[in-house]
Amino acid sequence: MKRTLFFLMGILPFFLMAQPHVTFPENVTLKVEKTEVNTSSSDFGPSFVENELWFSAFTANEITKLSQGKTKGVFYDLFAVQVNNKGNISGGKNLRLQEFSAGYHAGPVSYCNATNELFVTLSNIENPEIKNVVFQKANIPLKIIILKKSGTTWTDEGELPFNSSTYSVGHPAISITGDTLIFASDIPGKGLGGTDLYMTIRQNGKWGEMVNLGENINTKGDDMFPFLHKGKQLFYASNGKTGGNGGLDIYYSSLTGNGFGAAKNLNELNSPEDDFGLVIHPLEETGYFVSQKAGGEGGDDIYKVLFEGEYELELLVRDKKNLEPISNVKVEFSDNTTLFTDNNGLVKRELQKGTDYSATSVHEGFMNESVTFSTKGEPYGTIKAIISIEKVEKGQKFVMENIYYEFDKWNILPESEVELDKLVKVLNDNPAWKVELGSHTDSRGTDAYNEKLSQKRSESAVSYIVSQGIPANRIIAKGYGESQLVNECADGVSCTDEQHQENRRTEFTILETN
Repeated sequence: MKRTLFFLMGILPFFLMAQPHVTFPENVTLKVEKTEVNTSSSDFGPSFVENELWFSAFTANEITKLSQGKTKGVFYDLFAVQVNNKGNISGGKNLRLQEFSAGYHAGPVSYCNATNELFVTLSNIENPEIKNVVFQKANIPLKIIILKKSGTTWTDEGELPFNSSTYSVGHPAISITGDTLIFASDIPGKGLGGTDLYMTIRQNGKWGEMVNLGENINTKGDDMFPFLHKGKQLFYASNGKTGGNGGLDIYYSSLTGNGFGAAKNLNELNSPEDDFGLVIHPLEETGYFVSQKAGGEGGDDIYKVLFEGEYELELLVRDKKNLEPISNVKVEFSDNTTLFTDNNGLVKRELQKGTDYSATSVHEGFMNESVTFSTKGEPYGTIKAIISIEKVEKGQKFVMENIYYEFDKWNILPESEVELDKLVKVLNDNPAWKVELGSHTDSRGTDAYNEKLSQKRSESAVSYIVSQGIPANRIIAKGYGESQLVNECADGVSCTDEQHQENRRTEFTILETN
C-alpha cells in the first residue's frame, strides 16, 4: 500500500500558538506599583527608547516657579531613566533633547529601533503660556518632529506634513518597522469628536494621507495617547466610550484583517480619574502608565504595571485518517518530560515563559510525528497543538514528491533536499525504523542504463540523508530502473510526458518497525 508523503510539511495539522481569540493582556494578572520618578507636579508620557524609559516632567526649578504662580518660561522637559532588559527602572533620571525642546513643551515620544527614529511631540508655538498644569488638558497646539540617531547624536529629520499652527498633531506611536504611524489630532472636519486617532503609512520616504481609525476606536469625546504593541495591538486612552470608569480610561484593540477591532476597557488599570499613556516592554513582563488616581505624588503620576500569567499546553494526538483522538499515546518532550494522552487524546501541561519546545509521539504500529511550539513572544494562556499519526505496517510504501535530478545526473538539487528533509524527520520521529529508499525511472533508455542511473540517484539521496545524522544502517539505497512501472508506458508504448513522469518517482518502504 502506498501513501504520498505530502503530510509532513504541508497537510500535517499544526494549529499552533495561542488560540486566535486569546491576545495580550487577556489571561494576565495586572499588578500596579508606584515608581520613584514622580514629582509633586505632573509626570506623563512614558515611552521605551532603547534601554531607557523616557517621559515628560518639570524640573525642580520649574516646579518651584509654578508653586509661586509663575508660568512664563516654564516648559515640560523630556527625562530618561535607565531600564534593565525586562523594563524595570534601574537608574536616576536625566534630561534629554534640550537642544531641540528649549522654549517648547516636549513629549510624549515614540522610538523605532528599526530606523533609529524618534517621533517627538512639541508645542507648535514658541513660548506658549501654560493654561493648565495637566498637559493633556492644556490649550496648546502640538506638532510632531522626527529625530534620527547616529551613534550618540540626534539630528532633525523634519516634521510630519500634517502639522499645523491651527490644530494639534501629537502623541505619536510608531510601528516596529517604522512605516506606520498612529497619532492624535483635533484637525477640523475629519474627526468624530474632540481628539481622534489617525494612521499614516510611509512609502518611498513620504507619509501618506492621515486616515481616521474609525468608530471602533474613536468617539465623540477625546481619544489620544496611542501605543502600538508589536504591530498587533493598539492601546490608547478615551473619555468618550460608554461604560468607562471616569475621565480618560485605557482601552485596547487587536488588529484584524479589517482593521482594528472593537476596543476593550482595560478595567484593571482604570480609576474614576484620568488613566492613560500605557506602554508595554517587548517581553510583556512590565509596562508603565499614567494616572491621576488618589494617593499619587502630584497631578499625574507614572505607575509601573507587572503582567503576570501562565502558559498551558493542550496537545491533541489523533488518527490522521479518521481524525479520532488516540488515548494512551506516549509523548516525549524536549525538556525530558514524558506524558501519556488521556481518554480524549489530550496531554495538558504547564510551560515556561520564553522557551522553545518539541513533542514527539511514541506509539507502536504508527508513523509517529513531532511538533514544535514556543512561548517566546506569545501571550499568556493556552497554546494548542496537534499531532496526527498514521497506522502503518511493515512493507508499506510512501511516494516522495518533488525529488528532482538534472538530465542524466544523480546529484541532489536544493529543491530535492527540502523533500528529503521530510524523510529525515520521519526517521528521527521513528528511531526504530529501518527503510529502503527506492528510485524509479521511466521506460525511455535501456534497462541496464536505467537501473544504473536509478541506483546512483538512490545512493545520492541516501548519502544526503546520512549526512543529516541518520545512521547508515537504518536506510538502504535501491535502484529499480524501469522494472516497477505504475502504468502501461513500457518499451515501445507511446506515452505523454505526464505519463512518463508518473513512473519517475522516489519511494521509501518500511523494512522494520522494531
